[in-house]
Amino acid sequence: MRPNILIIGAGPVGLAAALELARYGFEPTIIDKRTQLTGVSRAVIVHSDVIRKLEPSGAGAGIFKDAINIPNVDIFRDGKHAARFRISNLKDDNYRVLGIAQDCFEMHQITSLEKYGIEVRRGVECKAITQDDEKVTVQIDQESETYDYVIAADGVNSFVRQSIGIKFPGRNMPDMWSVADVNLGNVSDPDHAKIYILPDGHVATAVPMGIDRYRITTNKEDAVKFLPPEINVVKVNSQGAFKIAIRQAEKYSLGRIFLAGDSAHCHSPVDGRGLNLGVGDAVELAKRFDNNTLDGYHDDRHEEGKYVIKMTELIRAATTCKRYRMRLITLITLRATHYLGFVNRFSSRLATQNSIRDSAIAKRLI
Repeated sequence: MRPNILIIGAGPVGLAAALELARYGFEPTIIDKRTQLTGVSRAVIVHSDVIRKLEPSGAGAGIFKDAINIPNVDIFRDGKHAARFRISNLKDDNYRVLGIAQDCFEMHQITSLEKYGIEVRRGVECKAITQDDEKVTVQIDQESETYDYVIAADGVNSFVRQSIGIKFPGRNMPDMWSVADVNLGNVSDPDHAKIYILPDGHVATAVPMGIDRYRITTNKEDAVKFLPPEINVVKVNSQGAFKIAIRQAEKYSLGRIFLAGDSAHCHSPVDGRGLNLGVGDAVELAKRFDNNTLDGYHDDRHEEGKYVIKMTELIRAATTCKRYRMRLITLITLRATHYLGFVNRFSSRLATQNSIRDSAIAKRLI
């Protein structure tokens, strides 16, 4: 008999876990305190190899259809074009980068999940959680429910992680960041992602996620204001401000409870790795439930998370540094990347690498 599994959190990570478990023949329960899909496109960049992980469960085809292919990433420094990462030149199709709004990504997951007869229980919240050697007891609103296992995909401020006492070492960054979902006009190379390295340690990114629709992120409070003046802001669909933290859970599991996604790790949004790393957690964990190798989950995914955090921190430090010498080194590196084909291919591959097991160089970074 298959164990009874509760998934707390119905974002892309929790939904991916539910989909994969359902594909393997489990009947998971998934809950979320939100009453509807998110209106702010926090996650937008997804890599092709990650979408392929969702193809067996039925969600991948729809995501591929609606996502925007991003062939290149253009980097501007102090208003001037500094480099172009030519992702389209990589021969391996697994290194493709695509843009899609988070609500659209989740809708494809939900549609596929419903085909397995599973619906998200919305508007309910985990209020307390305890476990013993045989079960996990969860208070959902006013009701007490019992499960064999729990997967916590409840975000960076995870109630579950805090309740069971898993430490989350790292640091909170002082800067206020902001995000905006906008429609833009007069954008050159509209299917390219863009990174704007601005003076005084500021950075902004613009990632396409639909026709004329972009997600803007910056380490200042008003993302829209940091767009170049020649770009026309047609419509602001939504916007918000947030602070980032650089943290990783000491353990990805404790007893019968497992962490996945932001509940296990968080980092800078500059490189757009969050969704990819979290979905990877969910897919790996579901596979381990199926083949009964749960003991290896922490070692496998903690190592991946450690690599991604180091990579995103290198990029954040390079793009937000205020010191002249570091900014000069960044400029020289960008120009070398732009003009030297082998450096461009190496950098593009490393930036889109999702598994350190496939990269000897990535392993050395951790």
